[in-house]
Amino acid sequence: MSAYGDPQLERELKARAVRGGILRSALLWVPVAAVTTGAFLFFLYDRTAGGGERGSTWFLVVVLGFLAFLFGYQAVQSVLDLFAKPRVRQGRVTRMWSRRDSLVLKTYYVRVDRQILRADAHAVAGVREGDWVEVTYYPHSAVLVWAEVVPEPGDGEEARGQGRDPAGGSGRGPIERR
Repeated sequence: MSAYGDPQLERELKARAVRGGILRSALLWVPVAAVTTGAFLFFLYDRTAGGGERGSTWFLVVVLGFLAFLFGYQAVQSVLDLFAKPRVRQGRVTRMWSRRDSLVLKTYYVRVDRQILRADAHAVAGVREGDWVEVTYYPHSAVLVWAEVVPEPGDGEEARGQGRDPAGGSGRGPIERR
């Protein structure tokens, strides 16, 4: 069976691919953050208690502290999303743009109301500025799993931010409702 004919299977494969990307991000940033934090703590101790006998300077301590913070932030966001379920919400796309992160990769960004989400071309296919969408995303790293254009809720319909269950069920399962 082909995944291209079944929308539910396409979503499942896309969710697995995004989760794999978050896992790769955690595997990259957690060791880098640990090494940088360890070096920061070592040189901070050397500078404050050891008198700088091992070659530490305040400049080195400040630079390592800044890098440890940056790498640690990336690592924490990835690890938090590893243990979190994707969220689903509805909102209006107020802006869309893209940029090249390298010579080969093009990343798309979507602002749904006030939240900016990072996506690939497949996740935002068919979505334009001004559309009312239901988005599935990871909250900490703001990675968009799937976006679908849905009818805008009226007066008696579902309230804003309360999406329907994409599987048609009760809303319980692997996707957390917000």
